[in-house]
Amino acid sequence: MQRRSNRYIFLLLFFIAAAVAFVLYPTDEKRIRRVIAGSEDALIKKDLDGLFEYISYNYRDDYGNSYLILKKRMQIVFNRLNDIEIEKNLMGITVLDKTAEAELNVRVIASEGEAREYIIGDAVAWQEIKVYFEKSPYKWKIVKVAGLFGNRSQ
Repeated sequence: MQRRSNRYIFLLLFFIAAAVAFVLYPTDEKRIRRVIAGSEDALIKKDLDGLFEYISYNYRDDYGNSYLILKKRMQIVFNRLNDIEIEKNLMGITVLDKTAEAELNVRVIASEGEAREYIIGDAVAWQEIKVYFEKSPYKWKIVKVAGLFGNRSQ
């Protein structure tokens, strides 16, 4: 009888542990959401090192930026702009084996001197952007951002 109750307790603990692991273990989508949120937070705080923690050394975009060029440009942007405010809607995340893509609608407002204006999107229209990721051994990293300065849509 004692053996049977021990077996039930063991099975119960096993299923509880499996359920907790399933709920708490972050999925790739959750990890990508963390990268997006961390990048946004670093941009708002003008934290260059914090931002580039999420950028891959393999970064290349359609604007001619590589990792080092982007880092230098962001340093210049952070020196020029103040009070950066970001509004975003995450439209979707597509995860493949070692790559992923996130679609976002974004508006960014910032101050330069006395002027405060939209630098991405505007009061009426969101800017549709796509962020591409690669999976490194320990986390997801951004390898490309597309659509920052493309056509604006409603």
